[in-house]
Amino acid sequence: MGNYPVVCVSWYGAKAFCGHYGYRLPTQWEWHAVADYNGTYSYGCGTTISKSKANYNDGGYANPIGLSSYPYTSPVGYYSSYGYGMCDMAGNVWQWTADIYDQQHYRYMRGGSKDLYQNNLRVWVRNNATPVYTSPAVGFRCVR
Repeated sequence: MGNYPVVCVSWYGAKAFCGHYGYRLPTQWEWHAVADYNGTYSYGCGTTISKSKANYNDGGYANPIGLSSYPYTSPVGYYSSYGYGMCDMAGNVWQWTADIYDQQHYRYMRGGSKDLYQNNLRVWVRNNATPVYTSPAVGFRCVR
């Protein structure tokens, strides 16, 4: 699963990984600016979304390549890149951001996951969880 997103990682783990390699987590606004590209994108994969553009729940199981076991994520780059050349900005896994919500108790996530319906994958949707939270639907991306 070397080309798949890392999942079941806490915000602390994601931040430590990024820091170890000289990277960092994006702020939620950096994430949004990249996902929205030129201000016209409704989804991180363009103005519309479909199963040919992103891994998400359309009323059935999200398992585009037919994996035999959970978490049914798709490999990085399985779908075309969009906007600034980024892949998987909609669906697949929630992505931790650097931003703190509610006085240190929660951290923001962006992008939605394979478990959500398309309306929950819009670029302005965000989620939050405690920094120790882990899930097969949560991962991260690094920025320089």
